[in-house]
Amino acid sequence: MAQGLHAISEPYHAEFVISYLIGGQEAAVLLDTGMGIGNIQAVASQLTDQPIMVVNSHHHYDHVGDNHRFEHVAIHEAEAGFLEQEAPEELLLDAMRPENVLGALPDGFDPARYKIVPSRADRLLHEGDALELGGRCLRVLHTPGHSPGSICLLNEEEGLLFTGDTVYAGPLYVQFDHSDFEVYRQTMDRLRDLAQDLQLVLPSHNQTPLDPHILVEMSEGFEQIAMGAARWQPIQSVWGPLRRYDFARFGVLLPQ
Repeated sequence: MAQGLHAISEPYHAEFVISYLIGGQEAAVLLDTGMGIGNIQAVASQLTDQPIMVVNSHHHYDHVGDNHRFEHVAIHEAEAGFLEQEAPEELLLDAMRPENVLGALPDGFDPARYKIVPSRADRLLHEGDALELGGRCLRVLHTPGHSPGSICLLNEEEGLLFTGDTVYAGPLYVQFDHSDFEVYRQTMDRLRDLAQDLQLVLPSHNQTPLDPHILVEMSEGFEQIAMGAARWQPIQSVWGPLRRYDFARFGVLLPQ
């Protein structure tokens, strides 16, 4: 996508997860390790000769699936403990329903035995931390709402914002027990203020890259929801009854 920057996607699953290999002159960061269906470590090692540190945008299963293949893993301090826990079996079985699988799975992969191997972080991240890669620096932004330890990575010199699940084109999940709509709203107000200085927004699902105006659209959408000015429709889901708000390029899912 740019010099030393690769997007690694998983297009044959409905989650369409995107991880990013961000290289510098001395080191590389792999932002998220996907669902663990394929071997992302083998892919990343073909794209760089630099030592790779995994940085997790947050702890959800579709972003940490191959953590266990890497020596060095970093995540925000609020979510480090989640990495060491087993992902719920019912969640993984639901992920492997036939309608979620859109293409051939790797040889030897058995959907019925799909598991996320627990991992452990050897670095805890905080707001403002700098990840120096040599000629490229990534600054950690704590952007909670979707989850308490969600982060974005900002490269100010190139105007790149890597947003994890905080920003993407599609339905945004704010219905989890650990999600917080009001905190998410504040996060989006903060990210909106960055839009004018950005070139690309690089999310972890669906379309990439996005233009920075998506941050303005999302901030305005969250404001409309907070004011009761946005229409919603009821839907049933595995998380129970939800309110779904639809905007031009994204949606928001909240508990009813």
